[in-house]
Amino acid sequence: MEGRFQNQAEADSFLQNAYDRGGRYMVDGKPKYTAHAVRLEEQYGFKNIAGHYKFRDGKTPDMAEYGYRKAWLKYSIATELLKKSEDSYAVHAAEKIKTEIPKALNEVNAEIAELTKLNPELGRLNYNKHDFVESYRALIGVTSQYNVDDINTYLHTYRTGIKNVEVQNGMERLKKTHGIRFGWQPAVSTLKEIDRQIMVREKIKAQQAQR
Repeated sequence: MEGRFQNQAEADSFLQNAYDRGGRYMVDGKPKYTAHAVRLEEQYGFKNIAGHYKFRDGKTPDMAEYGYRKAWLKYSIATELLKKSEDSYAVHAAEKIKTEIPKALNEVNAEIAELTKLNPELGRLNYNKHDFVESYRALIGVTSQYNVDDINTYLHTYRTGIKNVEVQNGMERLKKTHGIRFGWQPAVSTLKEIDRQIMVREKIKAQQAQR
């Protein structure tokens, strides 16, 4: 974001309204929401690839995510701006809300804890509860309905900056052999499950052809 802001008011407004993408996030009252794992299941007929989590107060994943973005996205952005931005306006905007970040971090972790009560599998989430960006991204991974292994894989890549070569090769292979496009970086276990389901289909297809 270096040099992108012309004045302090512009930087402040960006940070406070990032959740809404400049008024482009909500369309006809619905968030611009993409759940790639759910899309993949629907497009290719796979099962048990996405998380399909429950949310508090009966909210749908897209509306839960919108609420989380509105409440906490600015703190995630501010944390990263304070670490690496060279834009003085952006840094100052982040500094204005810096003191609010610890409280927001507690709120994010508390929300994940509540969601874990509804979805016990989230107890396997592997994220740094003392790092706002990791905590927030873990939460958004849940609203995006990625399975826990996929969320953990993403967080590991974010933390280390290293992508799993086995995963990259597996994604490319499935793209070439079956035209499958992911839209996210899955875990090795997710790729193996997709391979398993493809093998079952092909076996059934072969058996039917022999009848």
